[in-house]
Amino acid sequence: MISHIFIALGYMAISVFATMMFPSFIADIDPIITKILGSGLFLLFVQLHIIYIIRANKDDVSNRLMALHQDYQVNVDLLEQLQEEIKHLNEQFKSGDQGHNKEIVNEMRLLQTLLGQVVEKSGKSFSERLHEGDTSDSHSLELQHGHDKEADEILNIMHHALEDNRIDLYLQPIVSLPARKVMHYEAYSRVRDDKGDVIFPSQYIKLAEDTGLVSTLDNLLLFRCIQVIRRLGPRKPNMRFFCNISSVSLNDKDFFPQFVDFMLDNHELADRLVFEFTQQDVERQPNKIWQSLASLGKRGFRFSMDNVESLNHDLSDLASRYFRYVKLSPKLILSEDLDIERKDIKEAYSRYDMELIVEKIEADQTLVEILDCGINKGQGYLFGEPVLSSDITSNL
Repeated sequence: MISHIFIALGYMAISVFATMMFPSFIADIDPIITKILGSGLFLLFVQLHIIYIIRANKDDVSNRLMALHQDYQVNVDLLEQLQEEIKHLNEQFKSGDQGHNKEIVNEMRLLQTLLGQVVEKSGKSFSERLHEGDTSDSHSLELQHGHDKEADEILNIMHHALEDNRIDLYLQPIVSLPARKVMHYEAYSRVRDDKGDVIFPSQYIKLAEDTGLVSTLDNLLLFRCIQVIRRLGPRKPNMRFFCNISSVSLNDKDFFPQFVDFMLDNHELADRLVFEFTQQDVERQPNKIWQSLASLGKRGFRFSMDNVESLNHDLSDLASRYFRYVKLSPKLILSEDLDIERKDIKEAYSRYDMELIVEKIEADQTLVEILDCGINKGQGYLFGEPVLSSDITSNL
């Protein structure tokens, strides 16, 4: 606008100057004629100015239209690309959804089979198994009868708990120290009676071992843990879940081969699951068991050893058997009878790429002593007791 004003003032000055100069070039010209010529010159400049403005606006409009056309073409191309991507994603979703649904159906069938096995096994009372032995002593019979009654009550609770889906998965955190940030979880099974009261493993584990239930319960616990992992998806990629596998399960001819085959078929779970064995099982199980477990280790699964009663174990042998975690009790690591400096224990395991976890930490004073040893992983009631899995996974 300012430039147009200056241009108008310019040709107005030129017109006035020309009007004043016309008498110098044309003698005896009428003053009225000079004014008419000056006005005509001004109008000519105005006309030229208008033509210039029209052409400039036309070019500007053309440029704007061209830019809009280019933007429109870019958006059309982008829309076509998005439509192709949506189509591709839709096909992937349908394919993945079918695979996921098939996976869920297979797992539900497995769960149904497991529950059937447990109910079938629990249907045979503990008293029947005891009566298979020698019952000639009348005093023994009397004691056995009292024990059978209690055992049958627990079996009955477990039987109905399985039928009514009252076997729950509990998770206890494994934390980093001293920050106490949750890194992993250990899985436990809990049985509820018809009143909702929890029956702890200490009440039924021996009975489960004697009746052959424990391997199926291990399988059920593992299955529920896998369900949690499926729901977790790609979140918390470094979080792992520790599942205990009992010696009875390791030697169960029905459970163990199926367990190994199932894990090999689902090796994508290797980054999530850690199988835990007691030190006694690690040292006493036959080579054929470890040969089968080695097939899992080669597919990426890792193991943990707990219930450690002595530090006199071969670390290189553990590492070669795919052990990545070892759990020690505060009583063991703080013992005065150690053959190694406390601060060197963690370093010794680290040389073989194994992480040390101190479990059963229940007091702040114990934690202070553990931290003095340089331990950076802990587990125990001080950091959290086992909690129903649904209460945890909803916040992950």
